[in-house]
Amino acid sequence: MSGQLTLLPTTAPELRRETLPLELIDGFANAAPSAKLRQLIRDLGLLQPIVVVRSSSGRFRIVEGRRRCKAIAELAEAGEWPAPPQVEALIVAGSQAGRREVRGGLTLALHASRSPSPASELQAIETILGSSDGDVEATTVKEIAAQTGISVQTVRRRLRLRSLKAGLRTAFEEARITASVAEAVARLPEEKQAELERRLEEDKRLTLADVRDAAREQTGAATAALPDELFTDHAIAWQATVCGHLTAALAAVPGEGYAVLKHGIADALAAVGKPDEEGDA
Repeated sequence: MSGQLTLLPTTAPELRRETLPLELIDGFANAAPSAKLRQLIRDLGLLQPIVVVRSSSGRFRIVEGRRRCKAIAELAEAGEWPAPPQVEALIVAGSQAGRREVRGGLTLALHASRSPSPASELQAIETILGSSDGDVEATTVKEIAAQTGISVQTVRRRLRLRSLKAGLRTAFEEARITASVAEAVARLPEEKQAELERRLEEDKRLTLADVRDAAREQTGAATAALPDELFTDHAIAWQATVCGHLTAALAAVPGEGYAVLKHGIADALAAVGKPDEEGDA
């Protein structure tokens, strides 16, 4: 690690438990609690306190418990929770706790010990990257993994979601599309994402099958754009087949984050038709 980015408090932070007005807590507006979670909180109350840090404005920023806070807000709006709504909270205090990157690190560290919440993790990772003072992103990703327990692979998967179009990103954050669907869509070019965004608006749902169909259409369009003679020169039939597949693959690979793969495919494409020199003499 570079030592320049510290994502967790270097000493044990002070914790105190308080009852806070929900209106003083920021960071859960886009959370999407399940109906089961709302019912559980309605029937049993908030069994586990949320975790917050105090911001410079005097308000509180949520570290853990976005969906629980949103569920309570929805219950209060429906008249199924006492108004004005309040929540039990653990306040993380200390000089380091209010820093954006530490708040993000705490979120990821807590998530690493339980079932994942991809939208919260992405927001936390983006918060950390925004506070890394121009560090190389690959280095920061490794530090995030080392300090929080979230794997490098998971961090990179979350970061790929940054390429989602705005409407699809919102749908992901609001749990209208699953993480697996969002990750598949993020691999597609912008025009295909726009088509899927429209489909989501019209059908109110988007499945992996829809994304696979769009990916096949993209590959088919790339193949159809190749010169006809590429597939009709029977003297070099195997070269034509290989070139066709490689060209289609090159067109299908997203531009951001896959430079090594694209270079590899391009090199392979350039090598087709060039026999090994060894033994030619």
